[in-house]
Amino acid sequence: MNTNRRKAFRTIADVLHSPIAELAAFRRKPAQKTDRVMRSSKLEDSIYAELREDDTEMDMTEHAAAQKLKSFPALSHDVFQSLYSLAPRKNGTDMLTAAAQKFNAPILDHISQQDDYPTLKNICEGRSLPAYEAAAEFTSRAAEELDGLLSELGGDKGALNTLEKLETARDAAAEELAKLLDVQATGETTEPGKQALINAANRLDSKQRQVEAVSQLLETTMLRQKEAVKLAVSAAVQAATERAEEVQSIIGAWSDEPSNMRCTPENLALLEKVRQSPVLRDVSKYLGRFREIFAQAKKNSYAYGRGETYSLELGDNLSRALTSELAMLATPETIPLFLRKYQQKQIKQYRRREPIYKGMGDIICCLDESSSTEGEAAAWGKAVAMTLLEIAAESRRSFALIHFAGSSSCQVDMFRPGEYTLEDKLSSAETFLGGGTNFERPIREVIQLMDTEGFEKADVVFITDGECELPDACQQELQAAQVAYHFTVTGILLDEGQSGMDFSLKPFCQKIYRTSELTGDDIVQSLTFGR
Repeated sequence: MNTNRRKAFRTIADVLHSPIAELAAFRRKPAQKTDRVMRSSKLEDSIYAELREDDTEMDMTEHAAAQKLKSFPALSHDVFQSLYSLAPRKNGTDMLTAAAQKFNAPILDHISQQDDYPTLKNICEGRSLPAYEAAAEFTSRAAEELDGLLSELGGDKGALNTLEKLETARDAAAEELAKLLDVQATGETTEPGKQALINAANRLDSKQRQVEAVSQLLETTMLRQKEAVKLAVSAAVQAATERAEEVQSIIGAWSDEPSNMRCTPENLALLEKVRQSPVLRDVSKYLGRFREIFAQAKKNSYAYGRGETYSLELGDNLSRALTSELAMLATPETIPLFLRKYQQKQIKQYRRREPIYKGMGDIICCLDESSSTEGEAAAWGKAVAMTLLEIAAESRRSFALIHFAGSSSCQVDMFRPGEYTLEDKLSSAETFLGGGTNFERPIREVIQLMDTEGFEKADVVFITDGECELPDACQQELQAAQVAYHFTVTGILLDEGQSGMDFSLKPFCQKIYRTSELTGDDIVQSLTFGR
């Protein structure tokens, strides 16, 4: 850059009749600049400050990045704000520092343009904990790639800081010139004063040209490296989305208030506990969705008639049609609409699910934890068991989880209403026995619970992936117990990819669901209705 160029102004008239005088007036009292691209309320700032408290890892990340780019620490706050706010707002460009204009603002624009952003926004909006966790993850990834991003967005990594220094010097020169022009307007300017004015005008002109040159350089580089920046931001947004989904999954799976995504000590402790356990993390992926299925089942079920529960469906059965549908027959204007819906079988009607009996019994779940189930099958089975526990808790029934594998491997976890904690649930879900498969031991435990623990008339759910024969003597004892205690056994066979194994459950299960025929969600939905 040539700084020894010919001076633009040699006389007072040159200055007064040039745009530089207007620039001096405009920049006389430059607005307070901010690194914050996003606007936020005092309440939102307070929420963010509380979330940031004691986050030493974020402190270290931002401190290191600030050595390279002064505006970087504001990025995490802005990312949080853009995800958390129901109505995100931005500060005007004239309010932003040069670094915020050329780095922070483009990064935020790239975030909102990613394919994952709608999913990320949906998880985080109005939910402080996933929003902060996502922002922290993004900031960490961006800090790791900061040198590359600075190069891609600003050419030389020092260019942004250079631009900011030039703008500060430009504004100082403008303020100086504005003061000298005020004196000139009074007609009291001395010859030395006139020369000082001309010199000040030339300094301002020089600084403005330098600002424009560096800005143009940055703009050109940004356009040339747009795709590279997009790829780097895309990877960081993907990581942030996975982090937010993990928070949603864990809280949704285990919290007593799954919709409460605030940064509470309970939620933070839960996140830490589950993140330390690969087993619990895997269970969480299923359990959160299963709890939603159960909640939806409760919402969409209707008591209709005596002793039966119904959900809604479309059809043409007038005996089960909703009153609101039949009401269309009351007025001539809506009769054609009713007839059309009837012909197309689009009438909203009750769908009978299954009987509800007064005094429903407790629930027993026998869960196969042989070595062959380790991994996804075990996680799915545990999630089903925990969903059954929630069903039992909803109606204050007792629940027993029988972990079984080989003949010598069995553990019974008892859950009486009001007598267990979240830690008890997590400990039970984390249990995995391993080994072979033996059906006799869990069946005898079921009978024992009936005989001694008050589990008569219980619903029994038996989950397994194995082939195993139940000895005749044990089978006869089970049949006798079923007659005495009036209970049924529902089998869930994890036979996806290897259908034809149901013979192992047929001798003692009254109903069998098979993963080779139904999706996991379908099975859970069937289990939740009517329980």
